[in-house]
Amino acid sequence: MNKSRLISFINDENGQDIVEYSLLLVLIGAAAIFILTSMGTTITGIFNKINTRLSSANDSIS
Repeated sequence: MNKSRLISFINDENGQDIVEYSLLLVLIGAAAIFILTSMGTTITGIFNKINTRLSSANDSIS
């Protein structure tokens, strides 16, 4: 491979956008997973409270 072809290969930017978009999607996906995982325990707690109150309301009606 001669020097001009090597320089041309190094300066070629075809496909660069795909790599950048892929990295951005990976970053967004990782952030979403982190946020949903950290909120999971909070959401579970909320649903447990709702379930407890609905059960006690049902028991008081019966």
